Amino acid sequence: MSIVYLMEQNATVSKEGGRLLVKKEGVVSHTIHLFKLEQIVVFGNIFLSPAAIRYLLKEGIDTAFMTRQGRYLGRLQSAYGKNIILRREQFRKMEDDHFCLKTAKSIVKGKLSNLRTVLLRLNRQREGLGLENEILAIRNLIGKVDEANSLETVRGYEGRGSAVYFQGFSKGFIPEELQFPGRVRRPPTDPINALLSLGYTLLLNQVIAAVNLVGFDPYFGSLHSMDYGRPSLALDLMEEWRPTIVDTLVLSVFNLKALTQSDFEVREELIQERKNGGETGENKNEIIPTSQEKSKSVVLTESGFRKFVTQYERKMSQKVQYHLTGEHFAYRDCIREQVRHFARYLRGEESEYQPMPLK
Repeated sequence: MSIVYLMEQNATVSKEGGRLLVKKEGVVSHTIHLFKLEQIVVFGNIFLSPAAIRYLLKEGIDTAFMTRQGRYLGRLQSAYGKNIILRREQFRKMEDDHFCLKTAKSIVKGKLSNLRTVLLRLNRQREGLGLENEILAIRNLIGKVDEANSLETVRGYEGRGSAVYFQGFSKGFIPEELQFPGRVRRPPTDPINALLSLGYTLLLNQVIAAVNLVGFDPYFGSLHSMDYGRPSLALDLMEEWRPTIVDTLVLSVFNLKALTQSDFEVREELIQERKNGGETGENKNEIIPTSQEKSKSVVLTESGFRKFVTQYERKMSQKVQYHLTGEHFAYRDCIREQVRHFARYLRGEESEYQPMPLK
């Protein structure tokens, strides 16, 4: 199955026969054959013709829309998933405090274990990093997760583990000019944070696609609290993959010089304060531009963006051994298998959810 990333600004996508044609100023720049097409990811200002949209909806080809810089906007959705029995069971189980706590513990232990593995790898591969304290601290947190008696406590352990991890992660970059002050989300203030943010967005898109395919409601999870517009279940099931896919990729593209400082630029962004929309709760998360300020943001250049998406797609296509069956799948297929595993766990067919370990 193939994934297509469309990044040519002001291009038009139209359907002709069994293919999609990407045109700019009337000239065909790319041909997409529809056989085995799994997903299209659209970045920025790209026009899809009505015929192309009809075909994508009819065939159930997942189509996600991002801003030009990779911020997730939404996706084309055909008729809503028919697996109402699974969603009903999801709603029932996610209202069960015991089930949510048990699930959150499994997710957090899986993520922390993978964070620790990344640091162990770095410590083995590079002399003098001195990551022993961070590795030990994360191991101790993993041991404490089972003792937690509330979701807030589990979330606290996850937050502390991530903070410790990024302290060690920052030491893993070879280029001396790279500075990583810690995780900064919006706006990213350095190249490392810029790639982490973009990578996590691309990964979340992949997990949402898998969650929708299996038939879940992506907005109702356990570890991440329910909030307006937050795909909590997708975020839950994404946690184990952050270090495995994105963090290791960001380390490699910088250390192997697939991307350098020249692939980034500084821009000014308008930051708007988020306020509640009113006492009734309607439009609760509406952005009201009563308080504005400009902030500098580090973003990829157009060529850098293409380089990173190419590297990301190469990572997602890498085959690894899937822990539950021993079969070898691409990471993209492993994500889908994990969502199916979660469905079996939720239905009671399997006793626990087992995140995929990084080896």
